[in-house]
Amino acid sequence: MIRRRRMLAQLGVVALLGCAPSAAAEAERLVRVSDGGTPMGTYMMVTVYASDEATGRQAIAAAFARVEEIEAVTSHFREGSDLSKLNRAAGGPALPIGKELWTILRRCLEVSEETGGAFDATVGPLVALWKRTWKVGKAPSDAEAAAAKALVDYRAVRLAPGEPRAQLLKQGMGVDLSGIAKGYAVDRALAVLRERGIPAALVDAGGDICAYGAPPEREAWLVGIRDPSRPGKILPKPLRLLDRAVATSGDYEQFGAAAGRRYSHILDPRTGKPVEGMTSVTVIAPDATTADAYATALSALGPEQAVAFAEKRPGIEVMVISQRNGEARTLRSKGFSRLEVTPAGSN
Repeated sequence: MIRRRRMLAQLGVVALLGCAPSAAAEAERLVRVSDGGTPMGTYMMVTVYASDEATGRQAIAAAFARVEEIEAVTSHFREGSDLSKLNRAAGGPALPIGKELWTILRRCLEVSEETGGAFDATVGPLVALWKRTWKVGKAPSDAEAAAAKALVDYRAVRLAPGEPRAQLLKQGMGVDLSGIAKGYAVDRALAVLRERGIPAALVDAGGDICAYGAPPEREAWLVGIRDPSRPGKILPKPLRLLDRAVATSGDYEQFGAAAGRRYSHILDPRTGKPVEGMTSVTVIAPDATTADAYATALSALGPEQAVAFAEKRPGIEVMVISQRNGEARTLRSKGFSRLEVTPAGSN
């Protein structure tokens, strides 16, 4: 379930029609401020429109500070994080955890249930196994794969309903939040910007993107999706993003190899193996937490099931680029194309 996503964000270029004079005057006073950093093992860019540069930079600094708080809790690379403590206690009694981790785990279990286990945050043992596989260049044995898969089961996570306590029922279990934590951090960063009165903002954490408001004299932000067939390029039709999030999961940049075979780094928790044929899955959702988790899950579901899943859920759209018999094909949910912007002059 671990993967990295990369998308290109750019300012909206669609004119905001019918703008009242007072709104236009207000727009003229806004200043664009951007800054980047490398929290959570990825590059994060925050862009805001504020009344002045100092206000914008203070708000961005507060957003990054909030993301750092989340990383301190959710990183399995940090020995002292709540997540690391929970993983070390696997098989033992329930453990007090912070409200932040409890909230994320609760959302993980919800997504696991609705995707039939295509998303499963207890995928940690499988992630570790396949990382070793790619490092030594040798596929795991059936026994190794079976042993790791036996520890992957979201139903073996217990959360106390009224207090932040959690329990992993099987010794050796390990929670890995790579498929949801960045999206959650984007949402919380945007919440900080809203609280500080920023009228329009976009946050991009390694391809998990969410935006609210719109740049001055524009009706939305535009987000370009990386073209998996052309490194460094984006697809011809960018997305119009307003009060929504988008996340892309794909194996075109991050993958592993063993015994001369190329493997996707996206793992299917249900089979214990890397997914096959799913080049790129782009999910649009009301919030980045959902977009992040769904992009992971729908990669495991496959093209047709991914589209069917999205079309049953209001506010969710998906585009899947896959490979079948050596040929690329693209499937979209019914509403996805309504959010695509056709460049001027094209048919």
